[in-house]
Amino acid sequence: MTAKESKKKHIVVFHYSQTGQLTSILSALTNPLEESGCRVTYKDIVPKIPFVFPWSEYNFYESFPESRLEIPAEIEQIDFSDVMDADLVVLGYQPWFLAPSIPFASFIREESVQNYLSGRTVMTVIGSRNMWISAHLSVEERLRKYGCNWVGNIALEDRHNNLVGVLTVFRWLIRGQKSASRYLPEAGISHSDILSVADIAPSMLYALNSGVWDDLQKEIVDRGLVQFHPGLYFVESNGNRLWGKWAQFIINKGGYKDPRRAFRLTLFKYYLLTVIFAVSPFGSLFFLLTYPLRRTGLQKIGQKILFLQREKIEK
Repeated sequence: MTAKESKKKHIVVFHYSQTGQLTSILSALTNPLEESGCRVTYKDIVPKIPFVFPWSEYNFYESFPESRLEIPAEIEQIDFSDVMDADLVVLGYQPWFLAPSIPFASFIREESVQNYLSGRTVMTVIGSRNMWISAHLSVEERLRKYGCNWVGNIALEDRHNNLVGVLTVFRWLIRGQKSASRYLPEAGISHSDILSVADIAPSMLYALNSGVWDDLQKEIVDRGLVQFHPGLYFVESNGNRLWGKWAQFIINKGGYKDPRRAFRLTLFKYYLLTVIFAVSPFGSLFFLLTYPLRRTGLQKIGQKILFLQREKIEK
């Protein structure tokens, strides 16, 4: 297809990025499309009460119950009038506490968003530390309900060891330090992985111009732009259920920033640290020992998640 033909194609990107990492991923994806003649419109999701970065430790844990239970916060109204002709909608988000971030979860529940997305061709892009599947399944439920034509999902991750990733992400989110230190590597998704999303742009351009999206997700998987890790899924799926109970336990004491729930949040903080650094290594060992019994089931789940199959997956 020629650049002249491509100019007819309009892509709209809705996203919220607290640290700027997700914006970098989306820019790497859309820059080649713009260079090929596509028109790209960015729409920021803006919470009325901002989530200041870096977080304070208090605000980090304070956001847990509302994040996990996907309790919406107020966001600024989004104007759709200039993107009604969009040929592709890209939704960029990141997980917070194994659920879509509060700003994105709030956005996707808006009635105006539901009306806009209904029947549209949609692609999702996730920037994550490593556990993104619970958030993905939540977003999937919405997109299916809205009748979207969901054609692709990219999920970039921090490739470091899980425990190393926990330390670097805490250092980044609480202290604002992304760069490597004496004992720890740089936090977040690597620069080379971020740049690699541009590799899928030619296939997106072909699909935009031809209207044939059937092979896009397979190419995304083949290029390693989304991966399924059985061990992490095992930890995440179990943790997600437990965190739901913790979130409800805290919410029962009070809403966002209610001082009456401070003690329960402190309990959760120490529970979380204990699980990550003391319990999870044994959980990983248990998974490895029992993996032969789980292999077939996990492979089926992985295929459904990677290839956006519609069969319901147990959360």
